Amino acid sequence: MVVKVIEEVAKIEEVVNKLINDRREVISFINVTPWWGGNEFGYTFDDDGNVTYPTANGIVGKTRWFMRNIIAQALSRDNFSEVDERYLKELGTLNNKSKITVRVIKERGDVEPHYFTKEEAACAFKRSLKLDKSICHNKDTLCNLGSLSPIDEYLMYFCVPRFNLVHLGQNGPEFYYYNQPARPRSIRIKVEVINNGASKEFFEFFKMSLIFTMKYMGIGRAATRGFGRFVPENQSGQSSLDEELGKLYSLLKPIIKNDEVRPLNLEKISRPCLFNYRNDNFLPIYGQNPIVYLIAIGNATLKVAWKRFEGKPYKDHGYNYHTWTLGLPRGQGRLGYSIKKEEDREKEDKGRRISYITLSPKCDGYTCEEIYLIPFIYEEEEAKKLIHRGKHDREKEVVKGNVRSYVEKALKQIKLMLSGGSDA
Repeated sequence: MVVKVIEEVAKIEEVVNKLINDRREVISFINVTPWWGGNEFGYTFDDDGNVTYPTANGIVGKTRWFMRNIIAQALSRDNFSEVDERYLKELGTLNNKSKITVRVIKERGDVEPHYFTKEEAACAFKRSLKLDKSICHNKDTLCNLGSLSPIDEYLMYFCVPRFNLVHLGQNGPEFYYYNQPARPRSIRIKVEVINNGASKEFFEFFKMSLIFTMKYMGIGRAATRGFGRFVPENQSGQSSLDEELGKLYSLLKPIIKNDEVRPLNLEKISRPCLFNYRNDNFLPIYGQNPIVYLIAIGNATLKVAWKRFEGKPYKDHGYNYHTWTLGLPRGQGRLGYSIKKEEDREKEDKGRRISYITLSPKCDGYTCEEIYLIPFIYEEEEAKKLIHRGKHDREKEVVKGNVRSYVEKALKQIKLMLSGGSDA
């Protein structure tokens, strides 16, 4: 009798465990490119030397952004509100809670996250002021980043255009300490995904979207430029981006009830190069430190590099080079790009907008081997209001055709620059 009761209890426990496992999964991630996160002050590190970690809200927000875009792209839609209402209701609305819960568990990575402590910040700051930018394209330096001291390796970030821009005008060592990126393989998190009533199909699509987002789209600052890539550690086998995207589409089709989808027009750079626009030459970077890939990606998105690649002088009119497709640069004073407000010029939006193209290096935290160009192209009314205001207050309309044509031209330009000038 006792044995029979024990057997029945075991069967019940097995059923309960299966039910729990069917609606719950824990995925362990580690960062393979530098994590440039942000706490409530926008800092990667706090006063006590603790690194900020990706949050559940941040991960869910970026995953939802990706899901919205992949669905809109698949259905050739430009109306995101319609996509939210028809296909993403299970992630929550203004009136209903999400049927999927995400929790983040912080764990130690393989290395210390910081390059220098708060006490060492003054040294890093002084060294940065005397930095010789020739190191940015020095083959020996780039090939031997792993043998540099932590501070010397950190200084290489000033060769990354976006990083250098953030530090312009900052004259305090503490700002440098707070804003240093966390080193590759220093941030490990376990992401627990729990199904609280979503359909099985939607739950599987959400999980795959989360993994794809962390791995290829990135989270945190400068994610469209290669920062913040996290790869899953407890996934068996290695699959290519094309295979993962194919699996994602197979999970998407029953949700949108459509077998005919418009796939993403991805580009892969197998042997990437770093374009040295100062000397108009290319440096092959296959198999090098992730920071070198961030420099190459950053250079390929610079307007000045586009000019030199075309053989034009630095002072050639910037209006002719449509880098606005890579994220609207902040205007300087009354000049530069902005979204025009007919009713009040003082309220024109000069802030950044997310890039139509994500540049994603494939890395393991030590070296990288490829760069993917992932475009999300859609028409939007706001883009039609984009203006460029140059010297003497001359105002020009930027978008004179459809947005797609500008993005595809930018995609081709970046591919050429990262491929060493070859369209192969």
